[in-house]
Amino acid sequence: NQANPDSPAAPFAVNQIVHRSNARLDRDLEICVKHKVPIWITSLGAREEVNEAAHSCGGIVLHDIINNTFAKKAISKGADGLVAVAAGAGGHAGMQSPLALIREIRSWFDGPLLLSGSIATGEALLAARAMGADLGYAGSAFIATKEGQAADIVYSDYFTGVSGNYLRGSIEAAGMDPNNLPSADASSMNFGDGSSKPKAWKSIWGAGQGIGAVKSVGPAAKVVDRIAAEYQAAGKRLASEFAQ
Repeated sequence: NQANPDSPAAPFAVNQIVHRSNARLDRDLEICVKHKVPIWITSLGAREEVNEAAHSCGGIVLHDIINNTFAKKAISKGADGLVAVAAGAGGHAGMQSPLALIREIRSWFDGPLLLSGSIATGEALLAARAMGADLGYAGSAFIATKEGQAADIVYSDYFTGVSGNYLRGSIEAAGMDPNNLPSADASSMNFGDGSSKPKAWKSIWGAGQGIGAVKSVGPAAKVVDRIAAEYQAAGKRLASEFAQ
């Protein structure tokens, strides 16, 4: 920021898995408070003490949810906004259509709402805004691969005990058959270091169905510019059609 005063960096965020099995959480919270992290993204547990820690240093909390029940719980526990992780999102993802999930949440919540789930193009971002989301949440669009497609995504609860979307190639590279993964139950959810399974997200890579939009390897800024241009073009196209 000092070197580029006319073009400062955007606020940064830190993603916190707040499940009780995450043994490093307390230390991570101390570090985030010390450095006054402006945006805290939390998942797998709505915890008041985590939200209070974020607010103590001026941060805001955006909590990942996969359904309306979890959304209401997160806000009641002090989260400032929500990340609706709908069908097709990378990593721990829900099964609900983004159209249904956003509409349910917007029936009672008018605060910050982000939509995750195949947001990989400007057209998808415009659709998210039209549905009622304030922001689109994109991840897979930044995965550097030329041949990735939605068929490469495997939905499984084996690696963490929570259902999620993962890259088929990373599962195969770990020596497993992505078509015959065991099932897990909620009691096996573990984000500590004691499991002998291949580690998500170290060995097993999360990715969403939006990976099909990735066609080349390039800098992140180029991806952002592409999505922005597509968003503007899609908006103009719709405006022209409505005018007619």
